[in-house]
Amino acid sequence: MKAGYVMERLREVRSAPFDPQAVFDELSRVESMISEEVCRLGPVRLVFGEDDEAELLAGPPYDGMYLHYLCAKIDQMMQEYQSANTEMIVFNGLYDEFAKWYRRTHLPRRGAEVTPCV
Repeated sequence: MKAGYVMERLREVRSAPFDPQAVFDELSRVESMISEEVCRLGPVRLVFGEDDEAELLAGPPYDGMYLHYLCAKIDQMMQEYQSANTEMIVFNGLYDEFAKWYRRTHLPRRGAEVTPCV
């Protein structure tokens, strides 16, 4: 799924009076979180207006997490806390399932050694 498509879908499901730059920054934040915490690729910075065609890390069937995360953030900004909590519950479920899938399908090579963090 591409970043621009997520923003387009968000406009279809939520009509928020917020700056698209601020919402795109939230998308960048969640993509960076996935990149660092799940994929161990390091931080990611999506740039508004330049990265609309950027392919996001989580694909189907987990890609819905981006929309739920952004909906939760918009609901939170609009002080719709019950809706924000519901959206975050769905996001967290998809995020956890994606993390489990990613770790299952990206196992280290046989004989790889784990070094403890200091």
